Amino acid sequence: MPSARTPSRAVVSALAAVLVLSGCAGGAASRPASASATATPSPTATAAAVPSVGSYVALGDSFTSGPGLANLRDDSGFCLRSDHNWPTLLATTLGATRFADVSCAGAETHDIGQPASGLTGAPPQIAAVSRDTDLVTLGIGGNDSGLFASLIAACTRDDSTCGSYARDTVPSILDQTVPAVVDALQDITAAAPDATVVLVGYLRIMPESGTCRSIGISAADASALVRAEEALDGALQLAARDAGVDFVSLRAASRGHDACAGAEAWTNGAAPADRDGIAFHPRLAGMRAVARTVAATL
Repeated sequence: MPSARTPSRAVVSALAAVLVLSGCAGGAASRPASASATATPSPTATAAAVPSVGSYVALGDSFTSGPGLANLRDDSGFCLRSDHNWPTLLATTLGATRFADVSCAGAETHDIGQPASGLTGAPPQIAAVSRDTDLVTLGIGGNDSGLFASLIAACTRDDSTCGSYARDTVPSILDQTVPAVVDALQDITAAAPDATVVLVGYLRIMPESGTCRSIGISAADASALVRAEEALDGALQLAARDAGVDFVSLRAASRGHDACAGAEAWTNGAAPADRDGIAFHPRLAGMRAVARTVAATL
């Protein structure tokens, strides 16, 4: 079994992909598109007795946009938005008459309300939200101050920084992430005062205990990553409460579907299958699950 102290070639390659995504928040944002213009994903998400919506806008980072999934939208650019990501599945389930997906791989919370840094200087994601928007979903926070990429890096290096990073650095980052997410949510509710606004958390990557060849990380370091995942989920829950919006935690729903769950996994380990997401990110099965969970909340 690969050790965290001697990263396998697959883990090193996966880490490189994660680090590249963490720097591509400057991708072009999509123009609002009607539901009829959006490629219909197959298979679609299913949910019983969900309300229909008129205008739906999806904001977020790579766990929302779906890099590595087929197929990239024509307006995706460097944001790597898939037409099989969970907002697209959700829009289909809800029968949204207008749907704009401006999620972007590598996005940080400040990219919601400010022009993105990077090569393209994309406009703020919130520019897609208007007073007649009925539903806004936001999945953000994992890239702030390099949180996710730095965690993976710390836990695949040949040293002992993983535990200390999760214990000491993650809390200080989250102390800044919470007010940033609150500000973003308040900006969204101001831009669309009649909209339902939902903050969506992250699927599990690490198993509740132990490790596996798929992630290539020692059991001790995987445990440190679990604590960081839980801390991020708690921080997002706090931000949603402070902003007065709904929060959809995916921790319970994805229990038993982490990257070590084999065929039942909703997230990838270090070596994803072709066209089923990228390393340490959602698979198509995970995108379907998020769409179902958010639809059930609505």
